[in-house]
Amino acid sequence: MSAINRAAPKVPPRWMPIGNESELCPAGEWWDAIRVTEVVGRRAIAILRGELVSIGAVIFQPDGPEPRLYFLVPVGVAANWNEPETVSLGRNCHVVVPQASALAPPGLHWHVFPANARGLTNPEGLRKALGKARRERQGPSE
Repeated sequence: MSAINRAAPKVPPRWMPIGNESELCPAGEWWDAIRVTEVVGRRAIAILRGELVSIGAVIFQPDGPEPRLYFLVPVGVAANWNEPETVSLGRNCHVVVPQASALAPPGLHWHVFPANARGLTNPEGLRKALGKARRERQGPSE
């Protein structure tokens, strides 16, 4: 294979911090975010992968009383998002975004690194996967 045919290295999107520090970034400008608990978020990712659905950028925040995942979704999604056990973050909200080099623990890092600047998760696919993950966690109703 010639050098011309090889895939180019991943270049971080313009909104991603490229220094050595995470940055507080405004939601609603390049993306909105959907915050979920780690357990539900990891299961939703497994469901999406099992259904061969493309997953956009996902940030993992291990700190605090309950670790969380932030799925980056298209701008405007947060305004109409009303899924249980999630928090939508759009205009007038901010998200701490890890630097491009933070690809693994410890601390805040990319659970799924964005494939490109528009590497966002499809909101309908995410909504279905989160619903299925929640139902699985709750178990059968009596």
